[in-house]
Amino acid sequence: MKKILCCIMAFLMTAVMVSCDKENNDSSTSGNQLVSDAGNIGNIKEEDMPYGSTMHELSESSDDHIKYTICFDKRYFGGDDENNPDYSEVYAVHDYISALNANDHDTIRSLYYNNYLETVCQDNGYSDVNSYIDTLYNNTTAYLGDDFEIDYIDISDCLGAESAGASSYIKIVDSYLEKIGVSDKVTSKKVVEVGGYTCYTSGGNTYQLTNHMETIILGIYVIDGKPYIT
Repeated sequence: MKKILCCIMAFLMTAVMVSCDKENNDSSTSGNQLVSDAGNIGNIKEEDMPYGSTMHELSESSDDHIKYTICFDKRYFGGDDENNPDYSEVYAVHDYISALNANDHDTIRSLYYNNYLETVCQDNGYSDVNSYIDTLYNNTTAYLGDDFEIDYIDISDCLGAESAGASSYIKIVDSYLEKIGVSDKVTSKKVVEVGGYTCYTSGGNTYQLTNHMETIILGIYVIDGKPYIT
């Protein structure tokens, strides 16, 4: 994931990255969870195991908020109360992918802090936010097909603010939040990767996302107590 984050252009780092080469089937995860490496480590504490060692799923049958099953390492999301976990950060990723499927401009806008996306678009040559969202959707259809639907979401990695691999991404996001005057309201910073076993349907068939495009990189910032995509 560090390699990917270091290679993303400044604007794309604030939203999503797709492969520069449609024919390149390599990806940073190649469908392999990091849990596959954990068995070789021996007897270690759960908190010391790599991301992917304690995967958890939310599905439509288990959570009223969920339309598409989403998988994540439960140690990184949900807070400290195991009896009443707060999955709002997971919901933000889920809702972003769901909105991307439908090119739902209103939902995508709502997932960003007020004026954040507008400022990013203005600084990067887009006439408005709608133009950017349409470009994002059209670029995705170029890789996945006009009728694509990402229907299984795998949060295959998560980096915190202290991670060197996320530093470039976070630096850019922080600069925009400072520009709109809300940097002092941030209480949590994460950078997540949607890849691994993420799947989509197109033309009646099911495919692994990372066989056709690069992983999707998103920031999740908690601002004023609410998680936002960045």
